[in-house]
Amino acid sequence: MRKYLLLLIVGLIFWGCSGISLIDKRSDQLYSPNFLLKIGSIKNQYKLGLLDQALSELKDIQEETLSDSEKALRRNLIGVILFSKKNYEQAIFNFDLALSSSEADDTLTSQILLNQARSYYKLGFLEKAFDGLSKVDPDKLTEKELGKHSILMFKLSHELGKGQEAVMALLRYFENKSQLSDLKSNPYFEFLLKNFQKLDEGQRLSILEDFTTKQSLVVGYLGYLEAEKLYYKNEKSGATDILNWVTKHFYKHSEIELLVNNFKFRVDNYAKVERFNIGVVLPLTGKKAEFGKRALMGLDSALRLNNPNGKFNIIVKDSEGTGALGSYRVKELIERNYASIIIGGLFSSEATKEYLEARKHGAVFISLSQIYLPKEQKDHLLLEVPGSVESQLGQVFSADFLNQFGKRAAILYPESERGKAYVNEFWRKAKLAGVDITGVIPFMKNQTDYREPVKNLLGLKFKREREEEFQILKEIYSLEEKRSARRLQFLKPQVDFDWLFVPAFPNEALQIIPSFGYFDAFGLNIVGGPSWRSKALSRESSKFGKLLFVGDNVSLPNQSYIKNFISLYKRKPRLIEMRSFDALKIALSMLDIEELESRDELDMYIRTKSSLKGITGNWRLSEGVWLKDLLSLKLAKGRIEPIKAEAEYKEPL
Repeated sequence: MRKYLLLLIVGLIFWGCSGISLIDKRSDQLYSPNFLLKIGSIKNQYKLGLLDQALSELKDIQEETLSDSEKALRRNLIGVILFSKKNYEQAIFNFDLALSSSEADDTLTSQILLNQARSYYKLGFLEKAFDGLSKVDPDKLTEKELGKHSILMFKLSHELGKGQEAVMALLRYFENKSQLSDLKSNPYFEFLLKNFQKLDEGQRLSILEDFTTKQSLVVGYLGYLEAEKLYYKNEKSGATDILNWVTKHFYKHSEIELLVNNFKFRVDNYAKVERFNIGVVLPLTGKKAEFGKRALMGLDSALRLNNPNGKFNIIVKDSEGTGALGSYRVKELIERNYASIIIGGLFSSEATKEYLEARKHGAVFISLSQIYLPKEQKDHLLLEVPGSVESQLGQVFSADFLNQFGKRAAILYPESERGKAYVNEFWRKAKLAGVDITGVIPFMKNQTDYREPVKNLLGLKFKREREEEFQILKEIYSLEEKRSARRLQFLKPQVDFDWLFVPAFPNEALQIIPSFGYFDAFGLNIVGGPSWRSKALSRESSKFGKLLFVGDNVSLPNQSYIKNFISLYKRKPRLIEMRSFDALKIALSMLDIEELESRDELDMYIRTKSSLKGITGNWRLSEGVWLKDLLSLKLAKGRIEPIKAEAEYKEPL
């Protein structure tokens, strides 16, 4: 009895430390208890980072005393440690030796083949890596190992031009995901969509059919997207067949069922559209009425310049400054007025609810503010005029920006839906760009003192971790001559990032930025969003040094537009007016289609457009969403200039 108990304990220790499962019905025949105990100890050393010690003890084990499987396991572990030390040639040598005696343990053989393929990949031997990886039995791998296997198979297939294999590898990678948010927030999902669409229609349908038995969410979702694509190509019979197939095989996924039902509902009930009716929802009464009226001026100026024949009708509804009423107004405009496009969302608090109502009806929504929803809830029927969260971070993580400012980043973000949208996209973009995130620190909304989160970011909050350094510096400073200024702190800030992104509003930024100086952290690259084009920040900018932000290129508006606006309204246009002008100008360009009888036709037409132009910037359709081309700007001494000299751009705020 004690013997079997010992075997179980040793097996569990070994499994927990290694991540390699060896507990099967034959493990007691292949590996002796003493060997497993020794290996478990070595793997603990490896886990603690004692690579040389672990390697030395493995080499001290005499092979003559081992069974074939034990020899294979020993050689595999030597190879793993050498791989960790980036000695890939010697790792491969040991994996080869391990394979020569691993035949009795199928699980171990698959693990060795995976390790060997990873080593070949590191050395650039893609064909060898692919051949070895193709011999692995995925059913013998743990979930973590299966993930590594799938991603490596995708990379190899992609680089070797094996499109179908690349798609199948990612389907296996995603087969255990049970929520659409898990799919869409993963950077590899974008690669899956791109590679899937590159295949011809026959290949796509064949792959979907091959993976039907898995009944995984990702296959059902790809099937839904394929049906949607066929429908908008006017191949409605084929689309119906695929939708029925999706419904039959993926009914257990409630999100797939909801997508299919919503699509059918939209097609059946909200197809009718009146091309010349454009709906507008703005706060025209209440506290926000002043801003709504300014937006109307921008819309009116666009209509006067771009609607010479008076064909288009602007139907305006009052949201009264609330999202609930705003979303109801959107519903009215679609169901009663058959509005082709809705313009609204002057404030983000209204924008999200209005957009969700428009999306439910399959209507185009042009938002005058940002929509703080995950990227997966957006599509080509949404355009955010100020530039979405995805647009901003696309610029911040662009090659030009990273080459200039570095690849170590941190984010200080508000603890809110808005902050969550930023931090999620920040993580996603960082992973794609290979950026090292060194700090992710939240701050409370409406906070008045930001020293605590800043302290946390600078490594000053947890003094115990730097206690020795603290005591030494405290003693040094106590010996200094008496000074008139009281020393606020003894520890120096730890700045382990090249730049810091702070998606804060100007009033928050005015309190956050000085907090860094309070802790002796000067000369930092602090980056904000478009709202930092602010008079309040401009007035204080001489105290802050150089501030960076991403924003509109508002030097684009030509003089004729500005003169025209002044002649109409006796004052210069500001950002609200310019963005409203852009909203209607873009809406009219989307409706540049002679025959338009249904939302499906408008949907199909918008999908054919790759770019849209406005006076505050240009938008491009990328990965199914509209991204605005923004500039990287700097604010110094009250002036705004591009970080990189672009055109002859200089703009006093």
